[in-house]
Amino acid sequence: MKNKIELNESQLERKKYILKCISQEITTLEASLNLNITQRAVQQNIVRFNKMGDRAFIHGNTGKKKINEYFIQRKQLVLDVFLNTRIEGVNPFENISYAYFTEILNEEYNIKCSESWVKKVLKNIGYKSPNKYKSKKEDVAHLFRPPKEHIGELVQADGTPYDWFGDGHQYCIQGFVDDATGIPVGLYMTKHECLLGYMEAFRNMAADYGLPMQMYPDRASVFFVSNAKDKTEEHLTQFGKMMCRLGVDMFPAYTPQAKGRIERFWKTLQGRLPVQFKLHGIKTIEEANRFLNEVYIPKYIKRFARKAKSEDSFFVKANMNEINKILKATFTAKVDRGGVFSLMGYRFFTPDLPNQTIHICLNELDGLWVTPENSETRYEVQLVETDTTGTMPEVMKLLIEKVFLKNAKPRYKEVYLEIDSEKLATFNKIKKKTA
Repeated sequence: MKNKIELNESQLERKKYILKCISQEITTLEASLNLNITQRAVQQNIVRFNKMGDRAFIHGNTGKKKINEYFIQRKQLVLDVFLNTRIEGVNPFENISYAYFTEILNEEYNIKCSESWVKKVLKNIGYKSPNKYKSKKEDVAHLFRPPKEHIGELVQADGTPYDWFGDGHQYCIQGFVDDATGIPVGLYMTKHECLLGYMEAFRNMAADYGLPMQMYPDRASVFFVSNAKDKTEEHLTQFGKMMCRLGVDMFPAYTPQAKGRIERFWKTLQGRLPVQFKLHGIKTIEEANRFLNEVYIPKYIKRFARKAKSEDSFFVKANMNEINKILKATFTAKVDRGGVFSLMGYRFFTPDLPNQTIHICLNELDGLWVTPENSETRYEVQLVETDTTGTMPEVMKLLIEKVFLKNAKPRYKEVYLEIDSEKLATFNKIKKKTA
């Protein structure tokens, strides 16, 4: 037997007038005036009563737990994550956008909520997103260029210094972004923007995707010689010569707006990557480069990649053995009779090439080595002494220290190599003659 439904006074009053309407004692208009509801509501009540009986007068949420309590608990949980999360004493969310914090709540904490709700919760405690958006009413000062149709048809190149680790020091990520899909196809972090960083970013792109058809960088000295009148071999930078050998066409952008897609990419990265570094305990350049390629780029592609208009790829499969031979910074030097040569104040020892002109080669992958002037034969070298006050770029100094000194802290003109007595005597004689 079904439980008897008990109606309160208000519900009994409504039932009375509905029954009168059904028995045609009054009209639906008269019932609506007495019940202070619309005539349409009276008609709906009649239909519901004929189907459900007394249950028609009981609201569907009667007896249910108020949903407000759930939202209060969830709001408190979100605030607890936002205000009290600490990683080594640092709150990773202290400078995060509403959208990205919502994404982290959904993915990392399994707290399902909308950006508008999270924004309301955070604004109620006085938090403002670091992202500032221009009014849509503002005039656009440049023409919009449609994306290329094929992946690999054009990649934009750029580097951006930023306090990625939140420690007050700026490091530079150099990278290439595909114009058709908006995805990063190669990224690499160094202490400063430099040739070595772009070479490694290019190496990553070549290994994962291949060689692009065209490259679109700014007019930085890494890419183009200032005031060059032509594009012959003599007027190309080292990076330009590499691209020429690889068959990649390179032309410059003259304004930031011209390469707006990679500029917007950096803005997105600056808002998200520092949070990821804190959440995953990334503190060094080496850790950052592994994380970028193994974790972050796939995650970024999944979240932001747009589909190219064409399914055909313009990337050309790369022979990485040939690529690795080409991607190197090269400097010419003369080895003395003692097998010693200099590179911007640093001295190196190569006993097999005395009195020869050599090419000094270096990159992040292989370190530093030399080849004879007219040969590709590789010779290893040893560090003799450093000159940290010299003209060598700091990124190159750090590479040499990493290859030859590991964790040592070099001092000005400190000797690191013990040469045997005979070779050392020859070296000292030459040093006296040249002094």
